[in-house]
Amino acid sequence: MIGLMAAILGFFSMANAQGVGNSDNDNDNELSPRVVRGLDGEVGQFPYLVALLRTKERQKKGAFQAQFCAATLTTPTTLVTAAHCVVNQKTGEQSAAAEITAGFTRNLDSTNIRLIDIASVSVHPKYDIETSENDISVLTLASPVDDIALLAPLAPELSTEYTSAGQAAQVAGWGNTAVSGRKYTSVFQVGDLTIFPNNSCGGGKRYKINGLNFNGFDGSQLDKKIMLCAAGVSSDKEVVDACQGDSGGPLVVDASAGPRLVGVVSWGEDCASIYPGVYSRVSALNTYLQNAGAIPLSIPTLSPSVTVIPLLNQLRVRITAGQDGTTVTQYAVTATGPSAIDPNNTQTFTCFAAPTKRSVTGTCTISGLLTGAQYTITAISATDQGNSPPSQPIIAVPSDQPVAGNIKSVKFTGETAKFRVTTSLANGSQIKSERVLCSPLGAGAIRSARIFNNSAVVRDLTKSRYRCVVRIFTEAGSAKSPVTKIRLSR
Repeated sequence: MIGLMAAILGFFSMANAQGVGNSDNDNDNELSPRVVRGLDGEVGQFPYLVALLRTKERQKKGAFQAQFCAATLTTPTTLVTAAHCVVNQKTGEQSAAAEITAGFTRNLDSTNIRLIDIASVSVHPKYDIETSENDISVLTLASPVDDIALLAPLAPELSTEYTSAGQAAQVAGWGNTAVSGRKYTSVFQVGDLTIFPNNSCGGGKRYKINGLNFNGFDGSQLDKKIMLCAAGVSSDKEVVDACQGDSGGPLVVDASAGPRLVGVVSWGEDCASIYPGVYSRVSALNTYLQNAGAIPLSIPTLSPSVTVIPLLNQLRVRITAGQDGTTVTQYAVTATGPSAIDPNNTQTFTCFAAPTKRSVTGTCTISGLLTGAQYTITAISATDQGNSPPSQPIIAVPSDQPVAGNIKSVKFTGETAKFRVTTSLANGSQIKSERVLCSPLGAGAIRSARIFNNSAVVRDLTKSRYRCVVRIFTEAGSAKSPVTKIRLSR
């Protein structure tokens, strides 16, 4: 993978594509990377992988010579690729749609490649040639593709799971397969990779995969907020990486919500070197992809999960969307039960919530309920296109009992532990006591401390392991939090 940050790092971009490499025909748009030490893509694998072909060169020399980048079909009419694939790296001029043809095929030497013209080219408005920031673009097809599986771009709310350090990933493309020199095959290659942690991809620290140490990139070399790193190690301890001709191709992760496009091949330092390849972070570029029409609009297919906190004359409801990849915009909660005015009549209560930039979970409170009465709770997730199936009904009872806060964090100094906790809910009653209690695993005395301003300092922890909880007593009753296990370092 030849990197794009020539001005800063002395790297080369990944888009000096196969069409350039195989035809020996220099082209001003010198950007494109091929999977080194990958395996032939199987029939039916990565159906959404698209070869970008130079239109005139394909007409003269065929698809194999014309291929210069890869792309991903994310909706029936849009392809996601790298900006450097369609922007001249010397002049900054953007490629015309007529200069590019999309090729749907496994084998570039096939006689029945499905070819579709490009109707328009969109480049991220903040794409920077010098730093490769926002290296992403969207191509609109002249006619829709309704019979090929799509790959949905990763939604921000799934980014923690899908791009966590050590997550398995795959990259695919028709790029160079040689560490040095040029060697191209007509069948696209698939490489098994591992996602790098941010302290390596942006923090500069080394990272080990299967016994091989990789160097990291520091914050002066890349922006970890919009870029991510990945590399692989084969069974014979050799580096697996994207290379020239693979630019714009997909970095794919298959996790709880199914396969997702998590990265776009962007740049790196040489092919299969001791540095990882760098990819545009798709979840961080979600707004651009939405505006460019590259994210499929869909109806949620999974019901949300629901938890309820009983309060005095209220129920506080937390709703989390099912992980089907849909970007939910709103939640609606319904409670059905007796009216507080006339308990003999059944009434329906509602509240609404929305996910935030930091969390897919929304919270709302249903008020005006009858304490001690039973209410049936259901919830749905919603997008502009429609609603999810309702959640399984939950029976909840408003209560005057307190709700204990949770332990958020703990810091140790010798035999002393400082706890930070969330706020407990007294639920309309006077608090008699609110403490953190720590019981040793095995024999020994319980240690505790009063909570003040969401903090408690527990001393004389002479054992190595404890089970700690928040415990609150009010005039109405008592409650405790889930257990947090702590271990003191000696």
